[in-house]
Amino acid sequence: MCLVDTVDSLAEGYTPCQIASAKAACPAMSMMESPSTNTFCYMICNNLVNNCPVTLESIWVADNVFGPDVASLQGKMVRRKPDKFDPAFVDVPPEILACNLDVVVVVDLMFVNGLPFLVLILQNITIVTVLYMPLRTADNLCKGMLQVVAVYQWRGLTVTTAMVDNQFHPLQGMIGDVDLNITAATEHALEIECCIQPMKEHIRTQKSHMPFSWLLAQMVIGLV
Repeated sequence: MCLVDTVDSLAEGYTPCQIASAKAACPAMSMMESPSTNTFCYMICNNLVNNCPVTLESIWVADNVFGPDVASLQGKMVRRKPDKFDPAFVDVPPEILACNLDVVVVVDLMFVNGLPFLVLILQNITIVTVLYMPLRTADNLCKGMLQVVAVYQWRGLTVTTAMVDNQFHPLQGMIGDVDLNITAATEHALEIECCIQPMKEHIRTQKSHMPFSWLLAQMVIGLV
């Protein structure tokens, strides 16, 4: 059981006049830009505020009954020191490299709230990479694919073939040593379709937890 001190329980033992004076001290503290309790008491003791009806007793009663000033807590408290980030890079297991020296990547475009994303998935390994594509030009798509292929090569995986649909036909010969296997007009790569559908379901699920009727573009990109 968790016991919480309420205002009514903390006000027990004080007279109604003391509670009324304490309530008057709260807006007075806000009018003075929310000083600390000790600073406010110093101001009252040294008569730094003319014609102030607040007394030292009302200040301490307000602090005991109503707690510290909320504006002071929100404006003066700093975040706790975060944990130190320690990047740990794990090498690809040699068993995976031995069986997948030459890999095939399946590429397609996914749209979330009208925003295009380039989705790449490695066959057999099922590593999924998603890039936001603000422009669906041939140069931009080529740049995104080369960026991902370079990451795969850095990890020891050599991409030899990219399975794409007909919308990537302008990229023929632009991806370096990667051969484009363009499917027919009525065909789709099953691996990428089975990957995109769960991703969209996960994004819709996360969106349903948010108290927003619509999302900004940056929020959608962050969800993906």
